[in-house]
Amino acid sequence: MADRVLIAMALDYPLTLRGGVSVIVESLLEHLSSSYRVLLISPDASEALGNHPCSRRIDGHICFDPAGLTPAVARDLVETIRQRGVRLVHFHAGGNLGWGNRSGWKSPLPGLARAGIPSVFSAHQVTPLLENYCANDRPLWYKLGLFPVVWSACTYALRHASQILTDSRHDADQLKRGYPLLAGKIDFVYHSRLDAARVAAPAATGRETTILSVGHIAFRKGQHILAEAFARISPQYPEWKLVIAGPALENDCAQTIERISAAPGLRGRILMIGSHPAPQELMQTAAIFVQPSLMEALGLALQEAMFFGCACIGSNVGGIPELIAHQRTGLLCPAGDIDALAGALGELMRQPDQRLLLARAAQASILARGMTGQAMAANHEKIYQRILKNCE
Repeated sequence: MADRVLIAMALDYPLTLRGGVSVIVESLLEHLSSSYRVLLISPDASEALGNHPCSRRIDGHICFDPAGLTPAVARDLVETIRQRGVRLVHFHAGGNLGWGNRSGWKSPLPGLARAGIPSVFSAHQVTPLLENYCANDRPLWYKLGLFPVVWSACTYALRHASQILTDSRHDADQLKRGYPLLAGKIDFVYHSRLDAARVAAPAATGRETTILSVGHIAFRKGQHILAEAFARISPQYPEWKLVIAGPALENDCAQTIERISAAPGLRGRILMIGSHPAPQELMQTAAIFVQPSLMEALGLALQEAMFFGCACIGSNVGGIPELIAHQRTGLLCPAGDIDALAGALGELMRQPDQRLLLARAAQASILARGMTGQAMAANHEKIYQRILKNCE
């Protein structure tokens, strides 16, 4: 135990939230805890974390919410990390402006670099340059005026990271274009929690006439678009139902879906079931899986649905086309296009043979590209070892 290097995993969302970032970190903890001691830094309450399956894989916890970062708080965090004997910190953020990067001087990255502690920064969603650094309804002149300040601050913070990672090639390329001074530090790692030992070839029978979508319910995830597309074609396919699994992150989106599902002929056919303890079980029985996102770094749920034998449909955004090759491993639709999505749904609902062919090709493509939890952890371990060796 004592000879293992202590590293820190720092999240800007609670591990117990069970969103995409949380799931990625859970998988890393599972595979890396035998090689490293891991200190968790996250907004989780201690009592909630104590009941988490990963609690036995961490070597301590610092309850910390990045939303409260100030220069003084960042300095205190760096000092706490230094006193704990941490050798490397891996920051996980919902976007490249997370962990104080929007302001630069609030970020702990420069302080860690000055303390001789290297860091890895994972941006699990890369957004367009003129979005998310201020209210999106601000006028363009305001955004353009503020942009150089935010861009400079983020560049300043991230240049102190030893490695900057994204979840897909698309996001890595986008980040390189936006921050060309950092291009040499930017790369991507396909994230996954899949276990290759659990693979089972998709069968011609045994699938329910269910369309499944898994993820936090929010407008950017596009479940309201999926519900409308299903509503348009549902009279032609009365045996089919739509199941949406995941907590409501945005109540307005959930209410929109509820209004659609209340239409005549749809009662009981569009189901929002909330969080499911084992969404992979749903993927092993549903015939079709849909990732209708308006923006998406990669799509962990989509990756898993392909692995577990669903015929899949995805939006043509972000890293989704890196998972789905149109008409070969699934179907792609323009993001937000209700008619196109309804057409793709109808195509798969009426053609079981096509569903089977796409499902088999999709599963093979996931395995061929090594999109497993083991491969993800091995790639991260190579990065950590290289950085730590350079610091000797």
